[in-house]
Amino acid sequence: GGGSGGSLKKRSGPAKAASFSGSNVGSVKITRSSSKEKVPFGEPIKEKDKVYISPLHRALKECASMEFKDAEDPSLPVIRLMNVLFQLNCHWADLYEGVAGNPLAAHNEFVNNKLTAKAVRQLQDPFNVMTGSVPQWLKALVKTCPFLFPFECRQTLFYLSTFDRDRAISRLQKQQPDLATDDSSQTVSPRLDKKKRVVQRENLLEQADKILSDLAGGKALLEVSFEDEVGTGLGPTLEFYALVSKEFQRADLKMWRGEPCPPLPSTQGFSGGGMQYVHSTVGLFPAPLGSSTEFRVVEEVCNRFRTLGKLIAKSLMDSRILDISLSEAFYKWMLHMEDTFTAQDLQHVDTVVARSFAQLAAVAVKKHALESDPLLSGKALAIGIESLTLEGGGSVEDLDLDFTLPGYPEIELKIGGKEIAVTVHNLDEYLKLVVDWTMVRGVARQMEAFREGFNAIFLINSLCGFYPSEMDALLCGANNQKWDNKELMEYSRPNHGYSHDSRAVQFLFDVLSTYNSTEQRQFIEFVTGSPRLPVGGFKALNPPLTIVCKSVDPPQNPDNFLPSVMTCVNYLKLPDYSSVDVMRKKLSVAIQEGRHSFHLS
Repeated sequence: GGGSGGSLKKRSGPAKAASFSGSNVGSVKITRSSSKEKVPFGEPIKEKDKVYISPLHRALKECASMEFKDAEDPSLPVIRLMNVLFQLNCHWADLYEGVAGNPLAAHNEFVNNKLTAKAVRQLQDPFNVMTGSVPQWLKALVKTCPFLFPFECRQTLFYLSTFDRDRAISRLQKQQPDLATDDSSQTVSPRLDKKKRVVQRENLLEQADKILSDLAGGKALLEVSFEDEVGTGLGPTLEFYALVSKEFQRADLKMWRGEPCPPLPSTQGFSGGGMQYVHSTVGLFPAPLGSSTEFRVVEEVCNRFRTLGKLIAKSLMDSRILDISLSEAFYKWMLHMEDTFTAQDLQHVDTVVARSFAQLAAVAVKKHALESDPLLSGKALAIGIESLTLEGGGSVEDLDLDFTLPGYPEIELKIGGKEIAVTVHNLDEYLKLVVDWTMVRGVARQMEAFREGFNAIFLINSLCGFYPSEMDALLCGANNQKWDNKELMEYSRPNHGYSHDSRAVQFLFDVLSTYNSTEQRQFIEFVTGSPRLPVGGFKALNPPLTIVCKSVDPPQNPDNFLPSVMTCVNYLKLPDYSSVDVMRKKLSVAIQEGRHSFHLS
């Protein structure tokens, strides 16, 4: 009940049918308006003023309408064919009723290695970047056929071609450090304007809203420091983004579906006393707002989503990592794909509702089969429909459902919905309305406000080269990757008293390779200011993790000292501990005691 979602419940009394369980979602599409209608494949179906479009129909329509600057290019038919094949691979289940399926082949099977190599050469050319002359063919292909290029290539193109020249040069220099140290007179240094802001650790959301509103429409790079703390630069700025994104997950904001829960140990800190946060195993998705919700409540919620849009856009613009897990369905909205939602998308919103929905959808499919049987008519058909039961026994009517949104009994799916019982005869309408209100109508105002806030920083259409499943990596970097000694050794840089063969460095690698996901987040946050690594893990960390010896004057014992860090350069100052157990203990103490503050060690 309430804002936490939940299964499809009776209007009153205990359910007579067995509880819902298992079963795949998606057996009924909301694109079917009536079981007796014969709708040509590919045609959208209108229901009252709302047009539902299957993902396959939308994709094939876009394939047919693709336009290129050179309409006579002989490669166009092949490009269109590849696009059609890719879309059929992803959405083949749309051709069948009662079927839900994953793509037949992985996305990387469609990557063209030769085109990728050519694109990488173009994107590594300093002249192309400095003059803003990235080839148009590359931009056009990434927009229309992103599957031809790996995610990392499209990510690089996005950062080098979406924003101003100075940001592009800065990005290129991070990828090719030799360019920044080139002594030739042709070297061009980026001149990024920085806007420095000092914030308090309390009331971060209000401060973030004001800062982001002030910077909207500008090109300045945001740099944040915390009041009464000496730390400045990249580390405090990354922590600001991580903390604000965590604040958006507070249960009292009433923004999200999901169960309220205390903060995880890796995210507790400066002022978390008693605060509850919303968690969802499939990522966060907006809680629906009903038609009769007070204007004041709607405005408050929409303002929060507007600020979230600004935060996400600014984090992309400045190449900062966020710490918020959003659902794939949220990213579909973000990429203007909300007209392709089907029942299968419920699994990316609320798994409990999705499982319950699937049980009812299975009954609807059986009903369609009976109505399509030419041997059944009249009384025989009516008897067959009335005898349909749920998988665990019992009829649809036994559940005593009404036309209200599961988990949100105050939201009516239609006028007078609380007084309308769900039966096998109006089940199709009920299922369509559940999907529509859950995925579209109940969240449209929030998501439009989100996109409005995003567009205040830069145009959200610039993300057209990415898929919903890739957006989490783009915004939040790598997550839950197992660390091993080989990776740590290859992508870390011992210095100033340490080498890869040093005892302390080996101890450190042994400790880090045993960390679970929570301990990984804590360590990364301690070293960098953000609890997540960029896509690519330690390999993509810039500057790389540097491990230096923390000198101790004799006769003092290194075992009595804690490690410290310089987050701006990912610099870990590590005493030469006598054993791996001592290092594990001291590192844990430093991580726990030194979090959420930037002071001189």
